[in-house]
Amino acid sequence: MTETGGWSTYRPRAWLVAALLVSACGTTERRQSGTPGSSDSTVFGDDRARQGDAARAAPEVALLERLVDEYEALDVAMDHLAAPASASAVQGNAWKGDRHEDADKRRLLDLLRTAFAERYLPRTPRRAAGTADSIGSLPKDAGAHALNQLVLAHHRRVHRDIERGLPAVRRPGVRPVLVQLQEHLAREIGKLDGKAL
Repeated sequence: MTETGGWSTYRPRAWLVAALLVSACGTTERRQSGTPGSSDSTVFGDDRARQGDAARAAPEVALLERLVDEYEALDVAMDHLAAPASASAVQGNAWKGDRHEDADKRRLLDLLRTAFAERYLPRTPRRAAGTADSIGSLPKDAGAHALNQLVLAHHRRVHRDIERGLPAVRRPGVRPVLVQLQEHLAREIGKLDGKAL
């Protein structure tokens, strides 16, 4: 783990090893079950929401999809605030944070693909742009505090969801990745609690 600009980032080598382990285990299980592992299925989060498919998905898949949806909502809000046309006083803060949240979301999406042969397209966040507009309209200090609270609330939800979902995680290689993310979030929560980004 390294620290960059006050945000924790994972060492790529550790994630690569975990991804390779997950991929190898997933390939073995697909072969044993007779399911072809050469092509990935595409799953739309909006369809899951409309059809209630998340309740029928494997617990590990449902957990990963839920985490990706959480990151997507934060990502949309951060993108909105960090856009070049944004007049927000916290534009720079949002841009800095967005890079790290994007990386975490990509790792979860990669985990879905390597472990479960699923290409997941997250649900469309319904209120993210409105939340960003509210934060962007605030003066710098108030905006920085509101942005901090947005990120902090996100980290707490994801940390809680991982904690609740871990007992149902059985796929080799998936649990270590989620535990690593949970530990990373715990550190970020400690740094962000009561502070501005």
